[in-house]
Amino acid sequence: MTKLPFPLLPEEGYQQEMEHLVLKLERFRQASGTSARLPERGIHWEYYAPDEGCEAVICISHGFTESVLKHSELIWYFLRAGFGVFICDHMGHGKSYRLLQETWLTHATSFADYIKDFHFWVERTVLPLSRGKKHYLFGHSMGGAIAILYLEQHPGIFDRCVLSAPMVSPSAGELPDFLGGALASFMCMVGQGEKPIPTQGPFSGEDRWETNNCTTSKARYLWYLGEQKKDLQLQNSAATYAWAKEAVNVQYPILAQACTVNTPVLLCQAGLDTIVNLPPQDDLANLLPNCRKIVYRDAKHEIYRSVNETLEKFLIDVISFLREE
Repeated sequence: MTKLPFPLLPEEGYQQEMEHLVLKLERFRQASGTSARLPERGIHWEYYAPDEGCEAVICISHGFTESVLKHSELIWYFLRAGFGVFICDHMGHGKSYRLLQETWLTHATSFADYIKDFHFWVERTVLPLSRGKKHYLFGHSMGGAIAILYLEQHPGIFDRCVLSAPMVSPSAGELPDFLGGALASFMCMVGQGEKPIPTQGPFSGEDRWETNNCTTSKARYLWYLGEQKKDLQLQNSAATYAWAKEAVNVQYPILAQACTVNTPVLLCQAGLDTIVNLPPQDDLANLLPNCRKIVYRDAKHEIYRSVNETLEKFLIDVISFLREE
């Protein structure tokens, strides 16, 4: 496929376009609910399908501090391409359960909880509602780490997988990575695991477009910032030391078992990424038995929310890959 069979939203007038799109998506929502493998620990999920039906569904696993709502535009494009879409808010995000009261803090005591929640949802909700269809997995950033660990632990469920800027190893920013990891481990050891890491704080609502390291599209950046200002559940803005410790250590099980994954994988790498480290992504691509890597040199971390020129290339690659026999 060399051209998308549908138009992208124009970046001029994007705010109004997104208001219409979010309302339009409601017509395609087939089901929604809460999946709880443990009492009081439910994750929110939604399922969308095109009017003409579909032969395949995509499960979206979102990234750190993200939500179902943030992926509205991507959901719309997948629907236009003929796919059904399942998506959930991971633990500590959006409408799902949280381990701390502060909605701006993202906390986890074990990264394994993400995979357990996701598997319970897939088994109890996704598979029964999509029986007889092909199943694809799309994981961005933290959601990419969840996706690859899921493929390693639960083979044979997903037919193909797209990893968008996967968090094999998070960047520690100005600190050396080993020092960031050591600090997080030490703070957890002395009982400070629920405290935010020092470089992050409560959601401010400030427009930091000029220094943002996530997207190259100002229109998309400003739209979601506006949505965050309206909803406390969307205001994740910081990680706890415990979450950081888990994130730093996740690369070891990912890389140790990557050679066991037989699912075809497309790894999409953002050339300007400063959120996650790129060399471990290269290691993952080399270890996976059936992996294709594409680099988007002008993209920041959120490739799926890039300017239209980059976004179009990305969607063409993703949809073409998923449509391969």
